[in-house]
Amino acid sequence: LAVRTCGGQAMLRSLPLERLYRDSRCGALMLPWTAELCTDMLGKNLLYEAGETDEA
Repeated sequence: LAVRTCGGQAMLRSLPLERLYRDSRCGALMLPWTAELCTDMLGKNLLYEAGETDEA
């Protein structure tokens, strides 16, 4: 979305957005997160304290 918003200038190496976009694309190849995995991780981080789980 940020790249679409900023247009072609977002891909200039002088801007930090280009590096973030490139890194995020590479990260997706190394560990392909699905929408379900992202939602699950986000929910766990919001609902539980560090180390806490919902297991009895």
